[in-house]
Amino acid sequence: MLRVFFLLGCFLIIKTGLWSQVPGMYYCGQAEERTRRLQQHPELEEESKLANIFLDTYTKQLEESRGGGDELYIVPIVFHVIHNNGPENISDEQILDGLSILNRDFRKQNEDITDVVNEFAGITADINIEFRLATYDPNGECTKGINRIQSTLTNFGNEQMKSLIFWPRNKYLNVWICADASGAAGYTNMPGDVNSPWDAASDGIVIRADYVGSIGTSSITKSRTLTHEAGHWLNLHHCWGSSNTPELPGNCSTDDLVSDTPNTIGYYSCNLNGHSCGSPLDNVQNYMEYSFCTRMFTQGQRTRMRAAINSPIAQRNQLITQNNLINTGAINPSMCFVDFIVSKTAGCTGEEIQFTDESYHGVTGWVWNFGDGTTISGSDPVVYQNPVHIYSEPGTYTVTLTVSNSQGSLFIAKNNYIRIIGPDELDTPIIEGFESSWPANKWLLENQDGNYTWEVSPSAHYSGSKALKLRNFNNTAYDNSDALISTTIDMSGMDTVYLSYRWAYANKTEATDDRLRVSVSSDCGDHWSLKRNRRGLTNLPTAPGTASAFTPSGISQWSGETVVIDEPSMMTNMFRVKFEFLGRGGNNIFLDDINIESVGDGTSVMNFSRDMSFRVYPNPSRSDMVLEIDLAGHSPLRITLLNSIGQLCDIIADTKIPLENRFIIPAKPPGVYLLVIEHNGQRSSRRVIFE
Repeated sequence: MLRVFFLLGCFLIIKTGLWSQVPGMYYCGQAEERTRRLQQHPELEEESKLANIFLDTYTKQLEESRGGGDELYIVPIVFHVIHNNGPENISDEQILDGLSILNRDFRKQNEDITDVVNEFAGITADINIEFRLATYDPNGECTKGINRIQSTLTNFGNEQMKSLIFWPRNKYLNVWICADASGAAGYTNMPGDVNSPWDAASDGIVIRADYVGSIGTSSITKSRTLTHEAGHWLNLHHCWGSSNTPELPGNCSTDDLVSDTPNTIGYYSCNLNGHSCGSPLDNVQNYMEYSFCTRMFTQGQRTRMRAAINSPIAQRNQLITQNNLINTGAINPSMCFVDFIVSKTAGCTGEEIQFTDESYHGVTGWVWNFGDGTTISGSDPVVYQNPVHIYSEPGTYTVTLTVSNSQGSLFIAKNNYIRIIGPDELDTPIIEGFESSWPANKWLLENQDGNYTWEVSPSAHYSGSKALKLRNFNNTAYDNSDALISTTIDMSGMDTVYLSYRWAYANKTEATDDRLRVSVSSDCGDHWSLKRNRRGLTNLPTAPGTASAFTPSGISQWSGETVVIDEPSMMTNMFRVKFEFLGRGGNNIFLDDINIESVGDGTSVMNFSRDMSFRVYPNPSRSDMVLEIDLAGHSPLRITLLNSIGQLCDIIADTKIPLENRFIIPAKPPGVYLLVIEHNGQRSSRRVIFE
């Protein structure tokens, strides 16, 4: 967002969506951060002044002596992702992409460096500073250099947010990633402005998550924000001076204290022919500009930054010592952690499953045992770090990974980790009320965040004494997915599938838009066909909204429906059903009475004697049901319907003569009933539901 500042005694910050449409447009809050700090602590102004004088003198001396030298300086860096389970919780891959771009730009390895205009092509600089992820935390424990903390302070990006986590500034460059960097794309403090020990706990870079890297939530045009802020952290001003307001004529009278960057008014756009302060040409492609075509530092900026990293101001020189680089693991990191993840823990025979190594640091060899008799090993990361494996037989598999380097090896085993299903594992009818052991072998779970997922609960039910519950009330993640998926059901030869279920849900008072999606698949889950998409704002709630965690008080707060699937392409032996809940900050949801019936040339039956089978559909129903029976012989048959407390409420048939194979069960008041069939001295029952 563009921040427009009006000087009315102090800076008034106004965010506007207009300027956010301009490619590459970003706004740095460094100047405002300095103003805020000195307004809150005016006693520090004199100390900042003296520190900046020292730095300027030191820089001039360095420039006169050796121009900053050629030694490679390494800076340990740590990223703190402050998030509230929203899009600001960016991936490790996006953070690493941002770090790669930062180092590319500082080492003049960016391909677009060749596009620098002739007037400045001869003074583009390799700063010879690299930023490397810390591999040890302040306590000497293994770390990947990326921390994640959940907090609503991500929406402010202020000093209070920084206080959630901070590693010593004389050992690490702290970078906080958040949803809103105090209204800017990013900000930091220049070293002379935070030299006081009082400032140590706030020294570092704050950056908006969608300005990190070039992938994920960011883009190529926003990817150099971290480069810009690291320039400030190493004592560079904007090219037009120390303010945050480019394109003002008065900027020609200010200077960035770098001799080879011409005075300029500063730019929001890429004007390669600008002479805003007369002659010479403006260095609009400089990383310390606001234009969207930045791609260089100058030799003068190189000297200034290398002076900053060598000076004692804000303890910058302690970062690059050999001892600190070893203690933080920025050099010679040891392998200290082994783990892996998979694209899915439940799959089908013949399906590709992606395995991803999450181990760190310095892994050079991998041994994978997939548990099905297949083991692969090698040192080529392209082949062995993140392999793909296909299981050919159904079963449950234990997977092990051994990682190694010259210093040793680490090992992890995940027991019964992969569940592979084959065709026609189940036959209809499937009657699921969650009363017995669960999920047994009928259902599989997919839990996106590893937290709460579907679980059997006695706290509520439509029928019986239990139902399935998903505790979503405290979940603030957007589109967090939890899925309940059946194994394969044999629908070969069927004409129609009746999928019925009941649910209970109440929105939070503020009416958030959770989703319940019901899908079916004919190919074991490779492709899903969405049949229902119930929304928290419209047709998902079954009870009034509440500010409390929802539990239905009775059957009146439940609803149900029957989904009819009759596409011929769905009638395979790889048929599956999925109930997926997408949490969007709403409330708890309950499921009960999932019934799957089918009708066709194949049989959807419940066998309870050798000479008879039967099926009933649709179930649940808002009208009459159909009972179909296959009979052998002329034995007596009695069909009755009992209510929920076992009382007789209807006699469907009571005869000793040869029967037709179809009966109508007349509609009843809403409720759960028991259909009882007695034949040849045997008795069987089926729960049926009228809505």
